[in-house]
Amino acid sequence: MNAILRRLLLAVPVGLPLSGQSFTDFTEARNPPTPFASLFQLELGAIGTKADDKDLARGLDDEISWDAKVWYRDDRFMARRGTLEAYAGRDGLFGSFADGKLIGDETQTRFEVRARPWQFYRDGYWDDGDLVPNGFYDGEDYEGYVGFGREAQQGLYIELGPYYRKHDFSRSDLTPATFRIPDDFSAYGGRLYLEQSTVQMDRRRGMPREGYVFTLCGEREWNGSRGEFGADGFETELPSAVWRVRGHLDWYIPASDTMNWEIFAAGGWHDEKDRLQNTDASRVLGNQWGDAQLRLRMDLGGSVTITPYFQAQYSRLLDETGFRSDKEFFFGGGAEGYLHFSDELSLHAYYSFVDSDSRPSVRIDEDVHGQHMFFLGMVVRFGASRR
Repeated sequence: MNAILRRLLLAVPVGLPLSGQSFTDFTEARNPPTPFASLFQLELGAIGTKADDKDLARGLDDEISWDAKVWYRDDRFMARRGTLEAYAGRDGLFGSFADGKLIGDETQTRFEVRARPWQFYRDGYWDDGDLVPNGFYDGEDYEGYVGFGREAQQGLYIELGPYYRKHDFSRSDLTPATFRIPDDFSAYGGRLYLEQSTVQMDRRRGMPREGYVFTLCGEREWNGSRGEFGADGFETELPSAVWRVRGHLDWYIPASDTMNWEIFAAGGWHDEKDRLQNTDASRVLGNQWGDAQLRLRMDLGGSVTITPYFQAQYSRLLDETGFRSDKEFFFGGGAEGYLHFSDELSLHAYYSFVDSDSRPSVRIDEDVHGQHMFFLGMVVRFGASRR
């Protein structure tokens, strides 16, 4: 390291929040901890994947693609001083406005729009840990949601509200000619969120220090889907009504002044006949699924953060008969790192491995994925204002 870079790193007083924002960070958690009152953040870089065994028929391939994320937040939006937040990334688009004065009586009204224009579905079954496709295809969905929430007691937030979503589907290069994709349809329903938060922030570094945020979400949904879809001999129709339960946990445990244990976990339990949601490739497949990371965040000198982690996944998916289920466990790990040049500029990199055939795609125009994933990019922040 040359002398100029060494002086630059020593001049940086604190680290910045390291939790990489994602579409699910905004749609699953209701009031996640953040040190920012206002922020415009841009992340640009290259993302890649490497498959242990290439199989183009299942989208398993080696690929490097561009990646970008944009996050905007303002806690004092206009005269109402509501919270305006927006996100755009490869995994989806999100916008919300939360206002505590519209109804009053300490009730927060939340308006949200959500979109996933580049969604992939992997309809298949497990065979000794290998994903055997019935048919992979593309989709997109657009949703509007209105929520009404309040704090029932200190740290416990309850929110419920209706939503409406539109689904569209299309064939891809991975869709067999014998596979019938679903017809486009609309869905509507209601959601209930329960969120318990005890997080305490490290004000020097602007990062969570201890405590947890646990969010539980229940859905009841009705849809206008008509007709069967699937492969020959295994075609089914969506039930007119389905239920879903999801959970999301971020838990921070201090190990020392410069080290923190982190447990990030998510899971769900859906209607077994909810074939569309159970084959959503943006997360672990199945009507019962779980994804957990045990992480050790190490702050080195205030400017460098390295976080190695162990990861485990669980998937319960219908087998090839459609009457029984297979349960599979997958394991892996990786490391994530940040190099903070200043409060406005950081270098971000990670490497991740899970021995599963179904991992997120690294492209938006086609479903390309592999057991190994890696990223290198820069994070730029404009107008960041601390709380």
